[in-house]
Amino acid sequence: MNIVIRPVEPDEIAKLGDIERSAGELFRDYGMDDVAEGAVISPEFAISFTRYGAALVADVDGKLAGFALVAPYDNHAHLYEVSVAQGFQGVGIGRQLVEAVNSWAQENDFKAITLSTFSDVPWNAPFYAKLGFHKMDAHEWTPAFYVLRAHEEEAGLDIERRCFMKKDLS
Repeated sequence: MNIVIRPVEPDEIAKLGDIERSAGELFRDYGMDDVAEGAVISPEFAISFTRYGAALVADVDGKLAGFALVAPYDNHAHLYEVSVAQGFQGVGIGRQLVEAVNSWAQENDFKAITLSTFSDVPWNAPFYAKLGFHKMDAHEWTPAFYVLRAHEEEAGLDIERRCFMKKDLS
């Protein structure tokens, strides 16, 4: 298996939703059908990462297996999403995508990467903790994180199960 992490090509943008939908199916095992059935990333939103951040894909032998989206947010690089399609999960692709995000953030002089995720889902907060992220206490939140939290709540996410995480890069 040859895994290459690279920037998304314009003609691949439309395929990211299929990857996200496939990856989201795993949430059903945790009683989160609403997440599995939720909306996927719009092509317009994905394209914005190519202009103002990075949209990275995992190419496995010519097939798109996953993606990561990162962009500036409140003086940090913010990892908006990592998704790996079902047939490619469990082989380190998510880890490689996060490592590529780390490299992008360092190359762009960010001192930290932040993200928002589910605290109790194994491939969410526990996965990121293994990669050096720590949960942020509320006293660490800037106003932008409160805005993001409100948006997540409006979107119907279970806020009690969500957390912000941060990885210092310096």
